[in-house]
Amino acid sequence: MQPALNLGEPELEWIALLRAERERGKSVSQIAREVGMARPSVSMLLSGSYPAQSLDLATAKHGARVVQAYRDQVLCPHVRRGIPLDQCRSLAAAPMSVSNPEKLKQWRSCQRCPLNPLKPETKP
Repeated sequence: MQPALNLGEPELEWIALLRAERERGKSVSQIAREVGMARPSVSMLLSGSYPAQSLDLATAKHGARVVQAYRDQVLCPHVRRGIPLDQCRSLAAAPMSVSNPEKLKQWRSCQRCPLNPLKPETKP
């Protein structure tokens, strides 16, 4: 038997959004198509039987798309929840703070974030 994920931790926002869509009556297949995930992955996430010890990789791969599709927001890796795109843009554009440690952490996170809307897209 596999250990339960997120022992004692609150449910991840993007998984809660998947559950909410299922409770609204959407099929697992429909949800999977809308967010670009494999149907079995969505099914396992909804049932709590996803075979990973941690959902970090799944969150990195799918979380942003789910939050974008159902909330029209950006999944901020620093605060680990969805934020409006204009807030993401303003945080990314903010100057580096040397007096506030929390703002400095946010600034550093924005600088290396793959979702940073101010970064020029690199084409291979």
